[in-house]
Amino acid sequence: MLSRHRQLFATAVFMMDGAILYLSWIAAYELRFHRLGLAVPYGVPSFERYLWFGAVVTPVALLVLRAFRIYRSARTARLSQELVVLVQGVAIVTAIIGLGSYFTRGEISRSTLSLFAILASAALCASRIAIRIVLRELRRQGRNLRSALVVGTGDLARLLLRKIASHPDFGLVVKGLVAADPKDVGREIDGVPVIGMVEELPAWVERTGVDLVYLALARAEYRAEEEALAGLNDSTAAVRMVPDLARAFTLNASVEDFDGLPVVRVTESPDQGWNGVLKRGFDLVVSAIGLIVLSPLLLAIAVWVRLDSPGPVLHVQERLGISGRRFRMLKFRTMRADAESDGAAGWTRPGDPRRTRAGRILRTLSLDELPQLWNVLLGQMSLVGPRPERPVYVDQFRASVPRYMLRHHVKAGITGWAQIHGLRGDTPLERRIEYDLYYIRNWSLGFDVKILLLTLVRVFRDASAH
Repeated sequence: MLSRHRQLFATAVFMMDGAILYLSWIAAYELRFHRLGLAVPYGVPSFERYLWFGAVVTPVALLVLRAFRIYRSARTARLSQELVVLVQGVAIVTAIIGLGSYFTRGEISRSTLSLFAILASAALCASRIAIRIVLRELRRQGRNLRSALVVGTGDLARLLLRKIASHPDFGLVVKGLVAADPKDVGREIDGVPVIGMVEELPAWVERTGVDLVYLALARAEYRAEEEALAGLNDSTAAVRMVPDLARAFTLNASVEDFDGLPVVRVTESPDQGWNGVLKRGFDLVVSAIGLIVLSPLLLAIAVWVRLDSPGPVLHVQERLGISGRRFRMLKFRTMRADAESDGAAGWTRPGDPRRTRAGRILRTLSLDELPQLWNVLLGQMSLVGPRPERPVYVDQFRASVPRYMLRHHVKAGITGWAQIHGLRGDTPLERRIEYDLYYIRNWSLGFDVKILLLTLVRVFRDASAH
């Protein structure tokens, strides 16, 4: 059974990756110099040179991939995460080869290097998808399964059971629950029997022969957790601990390795690592293109605002963005120049007499927000994210609205999930926060694109814009 030969399986995958990397290198050479009909101004380099270089590249690439720990047991890991790690590893390998080529006077073709990156990424990802499909089918047939005991009978244990049940492709079979409270013994929770007490855990591990023990106890049951860990000290079963975060509001929670010490990230921005690079790259490209393409419209609006009423074309206002940092947000001026001459901040409202004639139309169509493309280009904002507020409002809201400051874990946006649902301006703040936090929890580049498309459809016709 594969479950009993995980190391052998990992070694086979390791060797398969080596073969894929080497063959991708050779295929890249063949495509570049013999199949694609590309110009070869310096002549076709010798095949032997590329064979030798491939023999050097392959073990280096495997070491890089191994450093990402992708050859460890990943039964419960998401396929998407594994694919991203593989592509990251190939990108690093490609950069190393490019650096090596530089020091060898450019003897490695750049187009060959690009083809290698594409071929290796595609082939490695395809192999992982194929492995997942095969393993899923084996597990449906009752093979390659791992048995487990769950210690706990509360909400955390129930959540774990639901997740195991919703992922049959993980191949986990729960043999029973072990309780901290003797009154729970003999019950069934979500169809799983409570078979014994924590003090009996070592005996139940031996009796059932389980591979895994999940500790899913509430923080108040810390003594039972200590007893369970002590009892499992000489057990052959692998132990997994599920942290109880029920009393904490989590935002993209994850576990990090702090020099060998596991640390739970309770709240974390999704704009980290490659996600941040991806989002920033998207913002840069779209904002730059937007400023260029819309420049005639921006100029026309600027002239219109200037001729419509006395005062500056742009309204510059201090707002709070990511991590509470202040920045100067740009908008086309839609109010009289003396709209806040008394120094007091105030929401706009339907029929607001402070609006200019041009301002009524610009605000209705949300065209007054277009100068914020410049804020996006500078990195102060993003195309999509929670709308930034003025410092005076932030001070009020953080004191009265729970979790308000969590929205500052990401860059503020020109548009957002709340805005396309009509939550703009003087609308219920609690609902806006709910939508903002949903966006942060579920961020993806595709989600950003969806919000931008819905913005074009909904916001420009939003009755709450005034």
